[in-house]
Order: sequence, then structure tokens, then C-alpha cells
Amino acid sequence: LAQVLFGRAKRVVMTYHSDVVRQKGLLRLYRPMLWRVLRRMDRIIATSPKYIDSSPYLSRVRDKCSIIPLGIALERFLQVPEAGVKRIRDTYGTPLLLFVGRLRYYKGLQYLLAAMHDIPAKLLVVGSGPMEGEWRGLASASGLSDRVLFLGEVSDKELPVYYHACDVFVLPASERSEAFGTVQIEAMASGLPVVCTELETGTSYVNVRGQTGWVVPPRDPSALAAAIGDLLRDEPTRRHMGEHARERAQAEFSLGSMTERVLALYDE
Repeated sequence: LAQVLFGRAKRVVMTYHSDVVRQKGLLRLYRPMLWRVLRRMDRIIATSPKYIDSSPYLSRVRDKCSIIPLGIALERFLQVPEAGVKRIRDTYGTPLLLFVGRLRYYKGLQYLLAAMHDIPAKLLVVGSGPMEGEWRGLASASGLSDRVLFLGEVSDKELPVYYHACDVFVLPASERSEAFGTVQIEAMASGLPVVCTELETGTSYVNVRGQTGWVVPPRDPSALAAAIGDLLRDEPTRRHMGEHARERAQAEFSLGSMTERVLALYDE
């Protein structure tokens, strides 16, 4: 709205994070304004090539699009105190799976809970949100209370320790609202292999199938269980993928790389 009413700059760059996915009623009113703004842009930053291909909006203005992946401050995830790692593993046992994120509908945690019946591991769930009560109740009703631990919010200082203490990171997202998945970068920087879902968004761009982890269909507990089980049974592959994951995080998804790419685009 601000751009339609007040945009007067000679050059305008926007970053496009996500299509409108759930609010279909609002989209009917919003769509004409969105098209108008997209047509006015000189350049549109997309966070992954897959999102350009799969978005009904970006795919029609792809000539305006530049790909600049999101980046994070990686340093705090690269090394952590071993004592903290040992404390978590001693407390919860092994092997350990980790989920980190805001507990919203599109995270698909219910599918991971269904998969846990076939996975010989414990799952640590870090985060809170509107689906927390329902998913806690589902875990309890499914007899998983002893193997699925909801930890709530974890401090920024402690979070990297949890990544290092776990064996596999899982992002079971079920809807395109999960447009990128920066938690995957945190896990990869920590040396964890990732299991994520193919949503035709940035999730499977960050996590490369067969290199940094596995990518499975969304809303498929059996596929999640199979991929996680493969990694838990095969320690050499798990470690190899974890090493590749860290290398990819450092090469592609650092805060410095993102900043340099954005500044280069502005200079252009």
C-alpha cells in the first residue's frame, strides 16, 4: 500500500519472502495490488530459485528476479562447550532428533509425531506457538509422552548446544508457508544432517537431497520415518552429510554473504 500511494524512487528493490498461502479470502482483494507493485519493481530479491519456479507470481516476473538466499550469523553454531552437549545427552539419552521452530500449522509436526512410532529415538521439540496445546495432546494421546519432549522456548545462548547434542534435525513442514527454513541453516552450521520435505520452496534448496540430508514428500509419516531411520542406522553417512551440511552453510548462507550480495545488487 505504501508503495502504491507513495512510491516515487527512481529505482525500487523488494524482497519477496512468500506467497499468500492460507488467507485465500484476503488474497482476492490483495492480488490486484500485489500485481501492480510487482510490475513497478526494478528488481525483486527471491530467496531461492525453486521459489521463483513454483510461485504463480514470481514465475511471471522472473526477468526482474535476483536470487539472494537468506543468511544468518553462523559463528555461534560452529562450536559449543562439550560439557553442555554431554549434559543434554545424559539427560535425554540417545539417539536424539531435534525440531526447532514456531509451532504453527504449516510446520507439520503432527506428521513427525505419527512417524515417531517407527523411529527408535527421542524427539526434542524446541519452540512454542498456537499449535502447541494440540500437538502436546496428540503426543500424549499417541503414547509418545516419554519419547517426545516439548521444551518450549530455549535461550539464544543454549540453542546451539541443543543442535550439537542431537543426531538428526527434522523440518517436517507441510505447506508452502514454510518458504525457506532458516532453522535448517542453524542445524547445518552445527554439523547436523537434515531431513526436510519437498514443498517446491527454499527448504529443499537449503538442504540438498543426498548431500546434506534427505528430502521427502510432505505429509508422509512413513517417508519421514524411513529417511530418519536410514540416518540413525548409518553413522558414517550421517557424519558425512553433517560435514557437507556445515560446508554448505558456510559457503552459501552466512550473514556476510547475504549482505555482500544485497549491496552488490544495490550498486548494480
